[in-house]
Formats: sequence, C-alpha cells, structure tokens
Amino acid sequence: MNLCLRIVFVSLWLSFTSLLSAQQVGLSLPFLNNVNTGSLISMPVKVTNFDSITSAQFVIRWDPAVLQFFTTDQYNLPDLDGMDFGTLNTLDSGILRFAWTPTNLSTGVTVPDETTIFRLRLKALGPVNSGTAVTFGSAPPTDFEITQLENGNIVARTINQVTLTQGFVAIGYTVAAGEPAGDAEALSLKVAPNPFNTKTQITFDLETAGDVQVTITDAAGRTILEKTMPQLSQGQHGMEIVSPELREKGMYYLILRTKTRLCVQPLIVF
Repeated sequence: MNLCLRIVFVSLWLSFTSLLSAQQVGLSLPFLNNVNTGSLISMPVKVTNFDSITSAQFVIRWDPAVLQFFTTDQYNLPDLDGMDFGTLNTLDSGILRFAWTPTNLSTGVTVPDETTIFRLRLKALGPVNSGTAVTFGSAPPTDFEITQLENGNIVARTINQVTLTQGFVAIGYTVAAGEPAGDAEALSLKVAPNPFNTKTQITFDLETAGDVQVTITDAAGRTILEKTMPQLSQGQHGMEIVSPELREKGMYYLILRTKTRLCVQPLIVF
C-alpha cells in the first residue's frame, strides 16, 4: 500500500442511509485500526432509536481471508442468546446470521441510545496492509428486516429505512474517522447514490483552477482506476463512475487530490 494511503481520512466512512430521519432506527459497527495479525478483536453492535422493536434479522459479513469468526457475547436484549445466531459455514463464508424475536410483543423492546446489543468477536488473519469492511446486510435466506410497533401496528423496516454505520478493520495501518479540517468541506465532495449498483455521480468544487487526480482503490489499497482531470476551472465539476470499472461488488475508496487538498470517500457497490 502506498504510504499516502496508510493514514486514510474519511468524513463519515460508511454511514449510508435512505429516507433519513431523526427517529430512524440505527445500527453501527466500529473502526478498528492498526490491528495485529493473530489478535482477537471485538466489534460491538450498537443501536440508536431502538424503540418498540418487535424483531430484528440481518447478516454481518466480512472477508474471511482477513478475519475469522470466534464467538458472540455481551447479549443485552431480552431473550437474546447464542441460539439467535446462525454460524453454519461462517468460518468459510464470513457471514454471520442474526434473527431475534422477544417473547413479549405487546410493547416491543426499547433500549437507550448507544447500547451494545451484542458483541462480535473475530480473529485477525490477514497480513499487514490488508483490511476488510464489516457490514450489515442480507444474504439469502436471511433478509434485512427490523419490525417496530407504530400506533399499535407492527411495521417492517427494510435496509433502506434503517441508518447503518458500517465497520472496518485495518491490519497494520489506520483508517481515521475524523478528516483534516476543511478538506472535504472545502471541496464539497459528494457521491450519490452510495451504495450503488450500476453507477454513481461524483461532484466537487474547486476554490482555484488546477489539476485533479482521481484514484479508486480496493479495501487493501490496490489501485483499480486512475484518472487525471487537467486544468479544471474554478467552480463545480463532476464525473460518473460505473460499477463495471470496479470489477465486482464490495468496498472501494475514492481518493480525490488537488494541489493542496486530499479527500477520501468510501464507495460501496452492491
């Protein structure tokens, strides 16, 4: 991995939402930086606006060449235990299945914001400079769904109706959640939609005219696409990225460089 990518600054890393609202149920996984190969790591699953919830099911996935499933623990929901996790083939697939329903459905379950509902324990297998996203999602036959009492009715929330902050594990390098002041804001970098399936639009503003270099890497820092946009004028510019350029589904980094700025934005192709 190029040295300039060892310290990667990400504004909000992989917090992606649809139909965002202040009361939307949220799930989050952490960043873990400078992890040592062979170490045992913890990935707490935290929630926000977890109010009157009557069931939850989803999968958590990672690259099994980088991380290996160890166990789950710290169960902090009523009736939640190890039987609510499907671990068949988890070692090979890097997919953990979760399905929980409390016995009392009349009121649902409410917990304070930032409660860890359970903790995922993984062993780092990958070499230095490898990394993997640890993400919420679906994998047949497990669809992403959270059900919630609303005005006396049970309403199902799909993945597009839940605020998700995805996790990441970096082995031997750092992915920082806090970006240097001014870079992303000064460039007004936007990527939409993100995640995307076929294409996404990148827009940014230049304070002064000059060259812009666009690089896309995979999660391990390997360059997938490079493009130089020479002598752009001051003002707003954009470009389109189509998923075939990224070869396959997964996580990537968009790196935007000007003479004085460097911004990094995660991309997800699904």
